[in-house]
Amino acid sequence: MVRHIFELRGSRKVMHYLIPLLDDRMIKKLFKLEGFHHLNQALEEGRGVVLMAGHLGNPHLAFCGIRSMGYPLIVIKGGAPRQLKPKKFRYRESLQDTIFIHDPEPAADYKERILETLRSGKVIHYYEDAKEGKRKERVPFLGRAVDFPTGMVRLAHRAGSAIIPCMHLYHQGRIPILLKESIDHGWEKGEGEYKRIVSEFANLLETYILNSPEQYMGVYGPTVLSEYYDSHHDEKRT
Repeated sequence: MVRHIFELRGSRKVMHYLIPLLDDRMIKKLFKLEGFHHLNQALEEGRGVVLMAGHLGNPHLAFCGIRSMGYPLIVIKGGAPRQLKPKKFRYRESLQDTIFIHDPEPAADYKERILETLRSGKVIHYYEDAKEGKRKERVPFLGRAVDFPTGMVRLAHRAGSAIIPCMHLYHQGRIPILLKESIDHGWEKGEGEYKRIVSEFANLLETYILNSPEQYMGVYGPTVLSEYYDSHHDEKRT
């Protein structure tokens, strides 16, 4: 397991140099793709798509690879925009391809931009195990009752978008990207679907973590799992 952890961390170091080189040849060599027909079907129906992901494997290489394949992918980030230094900024993403949910600018309404992105039939990559969010649902996760945010689920519902679980891993020098069947069920029960969706995703993410624990970055934070342990640690101290 220790060797796998070092390999994964090494891939995150070299990705700064690989991402600008992504093309068809590199994608065929580097990525292993499964379930992309689920994404294609939703886009063909004119629906926006939320790729619901976790802090698993090498997400930066994964979503940059998806974008390089021609998919109109926008990334949600928890931080605020930084002053970019061109010599150090090697990711194939720009401020136009990123929605920052802590943008200090008064005019930056990230929720409206998310809705606009989804309603225009684009794709959003979102970490469902991120700790941000006021509205949450408590579901079983890794033997604990953990609060998962429902903000993105709510926005996807408003936009009538598909929610497709996305698992990106790292295995022996390759990046498997696994897309599952959509879990929104066409929003048959409206808001009544929120907890089921979050629970279903948490259960799926847990399966991959238990199979490949070295792949999960969620123990370092800022995720729902790290928030859970931080809050319980504070309770014990008091």
